[in-house]
Amino acid sequence: MTNQIRVLPPAIAERIAAGEVVERPASVVKELIENSLDAGSTEIAVTLEDGGKSLIEVIDNGIGMSPEDLEVCIERHATSKLNCLEDLENILTLGFRGEALASISAVSDVTLTSRQAHVSTAYELHAGDLAARTEKKCRSKKTTFGHFLHSPHGTRIQARGIFSQIPARLKFLKSQAAEVSQVRECMEKLSLAYPTVGFRLVSDHRTLFHLKPQDEFSRIRALLSDGEDFPLVTATNESADFEKNELQIRLHWIQGLSSPQSRKLIQIVNSRIIRDRMLQHAILNPFKQTLLPGQYPAVVLWMKVNPASIDVNVHPTKMEIRFLEHQKIFKSIDSLVRSLILQKGAPAIATLSLPQESRTEFSESPFFAPHSPLPIPLSEITPAEQEPSYHRAEENLSLPSKSYPFQFTKQVGLLFHTYLIYEDQDEMILVDQHAAHERITYEKLRKRVLHTSSEGAHSQALLLPEVVKFPANQRPLLENRLIWMTQLGFETEIFGEDSLVFRSIPAEWGTYQLKIRLKNLLDRTLHMAPTDGNLESPFAPNLAPLLAMDEALFEKLASEACHSSVRAGDKLEPLEAQALVEQLFHCEHPWNCPHGRPTIVKIPQGKLEEWFHRKI
Repeated sequence: MTNQIRVLPPAIAERIAAGEVVERPASVVKELIENSLDAGSTEIAVTLEDGGKSLIEVIDNGIGMSPEDLEVCIERHATSKLNCLEDLENILTLGFRGEALASISAVSDVTLTSRQAHVSTAYELHAGDLAARTEKKCRSKKTTFGHFLHSPHGTRIQARGIFSQIPARLKFLKSQAAEVSQVRECMEKLSLAYPTVGFRLVSDHRTLFHLKPQDEFSRIRALLSDGEDFPLVTATNESADFEKNELQIRLHWIQGLSSPQSRKLIQIVNSRIIRDRMLQHAILNPFKQTLLPGQYPAVVLWMKVNPASIDVNVHPTKMEIRFLEHQKIFKSIDSLVRSLILQKGAPAIATLSLPQESRTEFSESPFFAPHSPLPIPLSEITPAEQEPSYHRAEENLSLPSKSYPFQFTKQVGLLFHTYLIYEDQDEMILVDQHAAHERITYEKLRKRVLHTSSEGAHSQALLLPEVVKFPANQRPLLENRLIWMTQLGFETEIFGEDSLVFRSIPAEWGTYQLKIRLKNLLDRTLHMAPTDGNLESPFAPNLAPLLAMDEALFEKLASEACHSSVRAGDKLEPLEAQALVEQLFHCEHPWNCPHGRPTIVKIPQGKLEEWFHRKI
């Protein structure tokens, strides 16, 4: 018999293990910077050559290492962060697994130089390649290396030739520009978690960015605002007693900025940058009627939680976390985001800055970003552990009148028979009459459903009933689902084997292309999956609570109402236009139509003066 199982040689085993931690140059930079931060650094500099393939160098001004620590730090599971098993329940450092330096030195040629405070000499360790280290013990030596970022103490780590001995991994690296971009994105995210630390990135002798120590707000503006003067608004529940609730949340939102990628949706938990689907869903769920489909907001979520209530050891790269009380955390974040949007949601703002070459010949069309700030101050938001805002707003059918976010009283014009023009001090206000009426219609219908008893909604009788056909084999299914029609405010009756008669409709629906929209509504009801809102239950006496919990289902059934709204190009009398705007600001979310398009755009006077070259 031949033995089939053998122990892998150390060189192979180490490189396999390294593959879990080191995927690309950005992985190396992340691990080394996390070690630098744990060492108390206030300045960190990263230098790359050939996108990190030839050289990755990280220098910090942290506490440094002794020569004995230098010799041990490259061994697997060598760490200063843990002493006993119980320490795993209270992890507050970034690096603790003891795998980073071992993995990096397994796939590259590593040299470490370090000096502790109050020590006159720096020490250097050349780890060499993995094969050399398995034959003899590495020894550190004294070096003449001087200051570490204007500090007498700190550490420099150089990793050369990453994956040079592993061609299979090397060929999967991207272009130099792509690898540098990944490193930059990694450093920018880490700098958001540590705004008081300075960061510098140099690639092939060119400084790509140099972030000096800043406060939290300045760092977020510097990295996420794309150089535009977008407003930064913040919500927090930090007034809560952390010792009691063991959860603190800060949410920073750059209004007016959205993108088709989620790279500006930053999650920071206990100063650790992570990627968590539950947290992302909690942030994005309230934004679904505030952004266009496929767009993501620029948001920084900062959380402090009891380290005993999370598991940060579920992945070698430490980018994932398991939460013990995930439902409580989801509810808290969702509530905070909804409150922020409800109180500080805002009209779109014109943000175009003309390029220098276009100063003499205007050839660009103004671009309106999705959002901007309220020009009136609002109180601090501290809604710790509140219910989602739509529940609170809908406790009473008649909402209190909201103040206008601008002090206009008279329409001054109409653009393209679609956009109502108002003037407010130093701003021009444009209101999209169709988007505004869509929002009004949608919220009226929703309030009707959520506040109607089981006897059904008050409806508008049709002078001539509308008959809509459906497949005869779907009659049993329709009979079970007609309760939805009644709850929405329709009076219906099945006639024969394949016809549904509509005798009355909700007043909000109007009669524009009524038969087509009734056909669409019937099709949506029949083709809704059984899991959508438990449509198969004919015993629910009142479906309002169900609708309140199933936003997606309601939007599907109610979307046809929007098609009866005032159309672009419809002529409105001045009093009708004024009534439309007044109703808009009775809505819970007046700033966007149900599909996420802005209802209002404001153009500052200064922007107009820039366009007309009055102000350069």
